[in-house]
Amino acid sequence: MADTENMSIGGDLSTKELSEKKQENEKKKRSRVKQLLADVKKQVEFWFDDVNLHKDRYLKTVITQSRDGYVDIALLTTFNRMKKLTTDIKLIARALKNSQVVEVNLEGTQVRRKNPIGDSPKDVDSRTVYVELLPYNVTHVWIERVFSKCGNVVYVSLPRYRVSGQPKGFAFVEFETEEQAHKAIEMLNNPPEDVPRKAGIFPKTHKGKLIPFHTVQDATQGTLPYRTHFFLPSSISENNKEKQEEDGKKDEKDDSLLKAKRKRKKKHKERLKIEEEVIPLRVLSKKEWLDMKEEYLTLQKHCMGTLKKNINDINQKTMDCDNPTTENNEKAEEKNKAKTSGPQFESGVIVKITHSQPLPSKKLVKDTLSEVSAVKYVDILEGDAEGYIRFNTHEDAKAVITARSELQKKHNWNLEILTGDHEQRYWQKILVDRQAKLNRSRDKKRGTEKLISKAEKIIIARAKEANKHIYFDD
Repeated sequence: MADTENMSIGGDLSTKELSEKKQENEKKKRSRVKQLLADVKKQVEFWFDDVNLHKDRYLKTVITQSRDGYVDIALLTTFNRMKKLTTDIKLIARALKNSQVVEVNLEGTQVRRKNPIGDSPKDVDSRTVYVELLPYNVTHVWIERVFSKCGNVVYVSLPRYRVSGQPKGFAFVEFETEEQAHKAIEMLNNPPEDVPRKAGIFPKTHKGKLIPFHTVQDATQGTLPYRTHFFLPSSISENNKEKQEEDGKKDEKDDSLLKAKRKRKKKHKERLKIEEEVIPLRVLSKKEWLDMKEEYLTLQKHCMGTLKKNINDINQKTMDCDNPTTENNEKAEEKNKAKTSGPQFESGVIVKITHSQPLPSKKLVKDTLSEVSAVKYVDILEGDAEGYIRFNTHEDAKAVITARSELQKKHNWNLEILTGDHEQRYWQKILVDRQAKLNRSRDKKRGTEKLISKAEKIIIARAKEANKHIYFDD
């Protein structure tokens, strides 16, 4: 009797525990759904907000071209951010029911702004800051959390590499007011001691890990094999004494600036501590960044211009050294004409080659027949038992046919000159194949990339020339 009572008590406890667990799981599920609805609402409201639409051309175009400003919720599910949250159209419509920014249609399939799009503001640059030295795996949420200490963050732009998807190491943060942007520069501009003083120089990475700045600087100071040290004559060094004195004064000014910077950094460390650690960031105004960008583009243009001039000088020197004659010029002109117009029809220069087994490589066939006559082109596909060889003249093709008995004994090849309709059809095939080759899309290098590739070729050619051995007679 006691055993049955104990069993009933144990059963009651187990059912009670199960019901409590069930209630707890349902509570967790409800909280997760609530959080998901809040995240979806926040994301859609951000997309349809004025700040984003003035930058997002695609979504703005979709809204302006759509009927009554409605956008299909199905389109929003194709965006990467929404894919991470949910692709359920009903759930998105449910999240947007009480939104102050957007409204959903009666069917729950489309969404639009409640108010028309405003004019684009003119003070965006003054309200935006540029930030670099970001953590390797930085996110929008992290940037918003850090910079929201200084004011209301309305937009974060975090550029990424297309191939890897990793952040480029810098971002742009737009605030609601200009005062908040200035506050962010004052409070969060705290670069580490070992980073370069000039902005825009990023830390190197090796196998996904950051390399400290001091190791990169040590590697570039006197340890590289191509670094050259110049020694000035005494007369020039005497003339430069005054310049050295001026440089010394500049160094003193730089030292005073460094001291002032250190004082500011101490204040920053006292003012702002997030997670009990000062975040080492460099923060500038966007206007300052635009000036820096303009300076960089001017420098790049100057460098590319100098490089182009040097390449042209080198090419001119090589042309002067070669000193081509008028005959060579005529030959070069003929070759250029042949390239542009393509091969011209000439009777009796195409020889058909057949074999009982797959023919050997193009090179072997060309080398073998070149012993008899000069071969212009070999048209043989790998694994085929027949092919075509084009010669320069009819006499060259005839010479090969004369020697075909020897070639047949040695290689078991059958050779014959094409004539009549067969010859006409093959020439048509040559022109069709050439046109298809010309129409094929090719990755052409242009501008800076083309110029740099030319310079690299010259450097490689000179290196090969320098590494050649010179042999002297005994």
